[in-house]
Amino acid sequence: MNTHDLIVQQPAAARQLVLLFHGVGSNARDLLPLGEALSPHLPDALIVSVQAPEAAGRGWQWFSVQGITEADRPARVAAAMPGFVQTVQRWQDQAGVSTAQTTLIGFSQGAIMSLESTQLDAPPASRVVALSGRFAQPPRR
Repeated sequence: MNTHDLIVQQPAAARQLVLLFHGVGSNARDLLPLGEALSPHLPDALIVSVQAPEAAGRGWQWFSVQGITEADRPARVAAAMPGFVQTVQRWQDQAGVSTAQTTLIGFSQGAIMSLESTQLDAPPASRVVALSGRFAQPPRR
């Protein structure tokens, strides 16, 4: 667990996991209002706003956007994906839930990471919500 991740809601026995992933230059705090809005509707969910691992100015990012092009974006996402998946798995372990009980909600760059995780041989979640985001490249499956 990243010490900057913020638990929005932690039920005694979680039956679902909802992870929120912010955009570039932002931080885990910025998605707290979304998590708080969801919590009354998901009383059995552990809801966590996850902070990206790389510093980006005054905020954080999942992968560098310095000099990024459409051609190199997929490689940058792929390089960041193992750490992203490990983060999801750590929270799944803490919540005691499976992939089937996990939802990823991403905004902007967090949406790119969440959507691209669906293209893995073993996607880390059964549901993805993308807000103002897209695939880094056209979906392969």
